[in-house]
Amino acid sequence: MEIRLQISDGAYQRMMAHGGRVQGTIGLVNPQEGNFNEHMRRAATASTEYIRLAHGRASVDEKKARLTLTIDLDEANILPAKVMKEEAGRAANFVEDFRECFGW
Repeated sequence: MEIRLQISDGAYQRMMAHGGRVQGTIGLVNPQEGNFNEHMRRAATASTEYIRLAHGRASVDEKKARLTLTIDLDEANILPAKVMKEEAGRAANFVEDFRECFGW
């Protein structure tokens, strides 16, 4: 099967400049044609601090704090709500430690 894609100039230039892949999704217009939509990438700033958690990670910088968790519902001996509370608590303590550092 062949699919004809439209890709943005910016995504094409990044792909050619780095000789690698560009991640994204394809939205099909019909079974043979589609549009490629590049996934957004955010580069970590030099001041970004993060910790790994058992089911995700937490990060903090001068502008934002982020918590990402992924919990498989079929994971043995795991209660998702309990994991969320515990890991969110660890993330909150981690972010609080940087309050004075970033001045908020």
